[in-house]
Amino acid sequence: MGQYYDPYGRNRGAARRVNDTGRRMPTVDDYDALAYAYEQAQAALQELKNQSLEQEKALEAVRQELDIKNEALHRQGEALKDTENELLWTRAALEEARREAEAEQRESWKARYQRLQADLENLRRRWEQRFDDEVAGARHKILLDMLPLADNLDLAIQHATDASQSAAGQDGPTADFIANIEATRRAFMETLKRYGVERIDPLHAQFDPTVHEAVGQVIVDGVPHDHVAQVLQAGYTEGNRLIRPARVLVNTGRADE
Repeated sequence: MGQYYDPYGRNRGAARRVNDTGRRMPTVDDYDALAYAYEQAQAALQELKNQSLEQEKALEAVRQELDIKNEALHRQGEALKDTENELLWTRAALEEARREAEAEQRESWKARYQRLQADLENLRRRWEQRFDDEVAGARHKILLDMLPLADNLDLAIQHATDASQSAAGQDGPTADFIANIEATRRAFMETLKRYGVERIDPLHAQFDPTVHEAVGQVIVDGVPHDHVAQVLQAGYTEGNRLIRPARVLVNTGRADE
């Protein structure tokens, strides 16, 4: 049977379990149980405090981890922005490079076209020049082949005139015959003029080796030195081009030694 607790250390019997008011007085066991319960409550409270501390530590660790992750995400976001900016700049640079390449390609094709056009123009000019040269050569040959007719007409007139003068009262070339030959020569010379051909008849002119061919030298009174004393064969030009030089005798002004 338990003993009642007496703050003055007195032991009371178990018979007096109820005080004067009729309420039961607490025993030592009650106080032990209360102390044990208190200790258990303190232990539980401490356990709760420890758990709370652990949870706070865990929460702090989670918070730090979240902060680290947030910082990493922030840095990744900044890096992503930088990457996006670099990507934009790269795209702009690629677009600019593409436009420059297209412009260079257009310039290259334009330059090639201009070169081909220039080559074609040069080829056309060469062919035109070649054609003109061939036409001029053929024209020169034809005109050169026609000159003997003029020479024969000149000789015919010269011989007819000489024969007429030497025949003095005898039968010889009539004036009408000579006139017909001269008319034929004039008509032929007019035809040559229409083709741009001019006659070179340098009698008594200064000798010019560019248009005259000296076939001999003579001494003739009344003709200046180094001048044409006699024309053996007339020359002809076509514009600035010499068809045939005039064959002449040049006066030396002195006798040959």
